[in-house]
Amino acid sequence: MEKELTHFFDTTLTTVLANLKEDSKAKWGTMTAKEMLIHLMQSSKMMHFGNNTLLIKEEYVKKAIAFLYTDKAIKKGLVVANDIGFNFKENINEGIEELKRELINSSDNMIAFLIENKDFKAIHPYFGELDTNQWILFQRKHYSHHLNQFGLL
Repeated sequence: MEKELTHFFDTTLTTVLANLKEDSKAKWGTMTAKEMLIHLMQSSKMMHFGNNTLLIKEEYVKKAIAFLYTDKAIKKGLVVANDIGFNFKENINEGIEELKRELINSSDNMIAFLIENKDFKAIHPYFGELDTNQWILFQRKHYSHHLNQFGLL
């Protein structure tokens, strides 16, 4: 099961990022390619933010977690609250290749942490308390959403 969960990050991510260019345009939304990479880097660290705020009603948590186990994609154009830790600098000085390397490194660190800390749990603002496998499922779904946004999957 672990290999199944991590294959996306071990193989697919690197392969598809090779096709992302600085001038790649999103099919929806307003993010640039660089902002998307930074957003995913921030997402890979969000389980360490110490979040205790649940932005959905407690009664929807089980349904939200069940969604992680489906093949359903995250909806296009979903608006997420600005206050959950995703911020962009106005001028991104790093080049696209550097940001891609940073994302791969950040993702590798995230997966290594989750594999090494099987008992880790943290609250996600829209899914509630997630265990290590659920964090990987969420991140795979979230990364896929944004890679699809740029036509990479």
